This record gives sequence, C-alpha cells and structure tokens, in this order.
Amino acid sequence: MHLTISHIREIQQYSEKPILGFILYALFYAYNIFGSLILHFHKYTRKTKIDPSAIIHPSACISPWGVVIDKNVKICEKSIVKAHTTIQPGVTIHDQCVIGDTGFQIYRYRMRRLPIIHTGSVIIANEVEVGEKTCIDRAVFGKITFIDSHTRIGNNVKVGHNIRIGAYCVINDDVAIGGNSNIGDHVHIGKQVAISNRIIIGSNNTISPGIVQTRDLKEGYDDSL
Repeated sequence: MHLTISHIREIQQYSEKPILGFILYALFYAYNIFGSLILHFHKYTRKTKIDPSAIIHPSACISPWGVVIDKNVKICEKSIVKAHTTIQPGVTIHDQCVIGDTGFQIYRYRMRRLPIIHTGSVIIANEVEVGEKTCIDRAVFGKITFIDSHTRIGNNVKVGHNIRIGAYCVINDDVAIGGNSNIGDHVHIGKQVAISNRIIIGSNNTISPGIVQTRDLKEGYDDSL
C-alpha cells in the first residue's frame, strides 16, 4: 500500500477512537516484528557497494550493508552513512552528517508509546550538497526519504522521515522539516525555519527566516510578501 500524506492524516484521526486505536496499535506491533526480521535478512543480502571514484574520508563510517555510493561522491570527516541509503553521482556530504538514521515515529495509544521501526530508505539524487552536522532520516513503512537533484542543504538541518524535497531547492542553516512533508522544486527556505509534520510546500515558494510553517502552501506562494 502506498501511504500518502492524506492517508497518514486519516490514521492519526482513527487512532483517537478507542477500538480502532487498539487495532492500529496491535498492527504496528506486528509490523515491528516483521520489520525487524526484514532488516536482519537484508544484512546478509544487500552488501554495500562503493564506486572506486568516490572520495570517503578515513574518519567517515559507512554501513557494511544496504548502502550504494555512486560515482564522484564525496563524504567528509566523521560523517555516518547508515543502511538503506543510496547516494547518486556528484553528491557532497560535509563533516559530521548522519544519513539514513532511524526517524522519530511513535504511535500513541492512551498511555502507551510504541516506536515504529523504519524499514524504508534514503535516496540522495545527483549533485546534491549536504552541509555540516545535517541529519537525514530514513523512511518508515518501506517508503523513501528523497532529496532531488541539485538541491543545496545548509548546516545543522534536520530532515525527518518520509520527506520528499524537490530539485534545485535551497535550504539554509538550522532548518527542521517534520516527517511526511513534501517540498516541491525551486523552493527557498530561510534560516531557522521549522516545518511541521505532514506539510505540503508547492514549487517556487520562498519561506522567510524564522517562520514556523504549520499550513500547506500552494505553488508559487511567497511568504515574504
């Protein structure tokens, strides 16, 4: 099943109903068991592949399984690339980044809190640049956290799970993007912007520094006007 942002919003509404909430809790619990088995199986079937032209700093750490690093990729000091990550040609990952870590997805049922295992992946398309100390989480439910080509991401940026960022975007320093959000092409996000979960930002938008974005933006809307 392909979970869209609208599907996830509906699940959140259903979880507030006692009977449906318990059923969802049980399903997610079973999913965690299934996901753990799948990830364990992948350790033996998806060996890491690194192109010989890639430049990887000796202090960087690459998972021995589930990683694909393509031509002319550069990974700098003390960066970590975890399993289920694909980095396409010409990407630069600057110092102390974490790519493909488990995202923060917790299902709430009454007083119970159930962390959801992340079986998805991260794909960083060609010629993307990722600034220092940026974290990009892998997706949940087998989906993809995707950064499209020629996008520039600044320092100390947090990209949550199941996020799509379009091509030729500019994301400045200290930005936080909540899970399951979708950002179009040619979007410029200023410094210290916080984007809530499940937000859709249409293409050709500009978000001013310091904004807390809690609503969708249609294509071409300029928040600074």
